Amino acid sequence: MSLADWKARSALIATGALVAWLVIGWLDAFLAPGAGGVWLALTALLGGVAVRMRQGRGAASCTVGPRLRPLQISCFGAIALGVQLLHAADHGALLTTIPVLAAPWLPAACILGGVIGLAVLSFGSDCRNATYSGESLEDHERGTA
Repeated sequence: MSLADWKARSALIATGALVAWLVIGWLDAFLAPGAGGVWLALTALLGGVAVRMRQGRGAASCTVGPRLRPLQISCFGAIALGVQLLHAADHGALLTTIPVLAAPWLPAACILGGVIGLAVLSFGSDCRNATYSGESLEDHERGTA
């Protein structure tokens, strides 16, 4: 990645973070405290699913090093949503404003769903299977091993 690409990406990330910060503050001020955190968690959850659906079922990319996949982001978003809802249950203002979020089983379902989703993604990964079977990742991607 060139220096110009790095600067452009950094500027885009900074702009996105600033906009998210402003939306979170606006939602917390005008809707209810905690609404911004719920919005951010839902955005991550639904954004990961949307990116995965847009990508389609392509070939696995088994690159060396850490890399987050869109569905992993969705699982982390589900966990964050469950934590936000647990926090909102302590204060009550958000749950009285948006009563559909007041279901007592919803935080646990979000957290467990996210953890189970991460486990399924981990155990279902072709790259993980290639690593533990002793195949080279390049052979696994080409299908020659």
